[in-house]
Amino acid sequence: MSFNEEQFRRLVDETEKTIIALGTTAQAVLDRHKRFTEQLAGFLREKDCGFDLQLCLDYVNTLEHDPASKLNSSYVDWIAFHRFVHLLAEQEQGALTSWRHYLTEKPPELQSSEFNDALQKYAEHESSELGLKEDTVKGRVSWVRKMFLYFESHGRYSLNGLTHADISGYLLSDRFKGRAPKGVHGELYCLKNFWLYAEEYGLVDTMSLHSAIIIHRVNSSRIITALTRQQEADILEDEQGSSVNKRDIAIGLLALHTGLRSCDIRALKFQDINWDKQYISLVQQKTGVPLQVPIDAETENAIIDYVLHERRECNSDYIFVTGVGPVQGLKRRHYRIRYRAKGTPSEDTIPHDGLHIFRRTFASRLLNSGAALPVISEMLGHTDRNSAQCYLSTDEEKMKRCSLSLSLIPYEGGAYHV
Repeated sequence: MSFNEEQFRRLVDETEKTIIALGTTAQAVLDRHKRFTEQLAGFLREKDCGFDLQLCLDYVNTLEHDPASKLNSSYVDWIAFHRFVHLLAEQEQGALTSWRHYLTEKPPELQSSEFNDALQKYAEHESSELGLKEDTVKGRVSWVRKMFLYFESHGRYSLNGLTHADISGYLLSDRFKGRAPKGVHGELYCLKNFWLYAEEYGLVDTMSLHSAIIIHRVNSSRIITALTRQQEADILEDEQGSSVNKRDIAIGLLALHTGLRSCDIRALKFQDINWDKQYISLVQQKTGVPLQVPIDAETENAIIDYVLHERRECNSDYIFVTGVGPVQGLKRRHYRIRYRAKGTPSEDTIPHDGLHIFRRTFASRLLNSGAALPVISEMLGHTDRNSAQCYLSTDEEKMKRCSLSLSLIPYEGGAYHV
């Protein structure tokens, strides 16, 4: 079949509309898809053949990319290109009903039964004893599995007999080269916890292996950004032709007026809202701590408008559901901030593309209205009340009072001219 560019680009457009309706993408993803579209179109044009899943995957595999162990941008781009091809294929077959991960290759399996048993026990411990979420446990187990694979590649198949040098060797491997300290911190923290667990439960014969992992906490000062009133208006403006316009507006207002995290908004159920007394009562997904926050009439009305006029007919307890495919609760954390502001003056000025910018704006406006930090922390559901201190930088008027005069700094030079 010869290449029909119009048909191919129509498939790309339909795929984009579907993933937008699923509420599963950020503007950065859409921008990346545009670049992939041109690359793929050029390849198919040269081959003069229609879109084919295996053919296109074979092409993507020819593109240069660094190994996964280095975790740099070329590998991430390669993974995203694989996903883009799979999305097109599923859209073509009418099977694109949810956003999922697509493996580029089967992950290697551990040969050691002892390592496998240790991983299983560790996962059960993290889940049942510590009460961690399933995705968190999977992430931690994945990091430990990569360490075990390294040991096996160096002829080590048992936890007993492992030394500090074995662990140090892994930390000096390509896995950690070229990565930012902040990104490495979380992985090292997990690995150290695993060795502490292994020592406590007698899985190893050396009781100080955890000390081979030295964690250097990376302290970074962040400049907290928030939305302006104009940016807020552009984001929450009606998006004509969108099948999830009312849903997106209701989600945006919830985040902006209550400060709820995106995970809590996605998990919000009808019974969580007391419509008469105007408050939301839930158990936070991140911390497991109960939280009660007020909800204003504008946000209530936006939710009601979505439920009555746009939400699909279903028996789901979740308020916000997918716009296409099987009816289910939203799975992803991305909210299309910049996409909703497309074509407005705010499109290129919005400081952050995730739903979290609404939470920051909520906290910033509370601070500027005179609310005390403990009150802000309570409203945000922080377990550590000091967590709200980072928002002090958003109060420009009070920050100006902290500026120091330059009059007492001795200077004998002349005027500086650009």
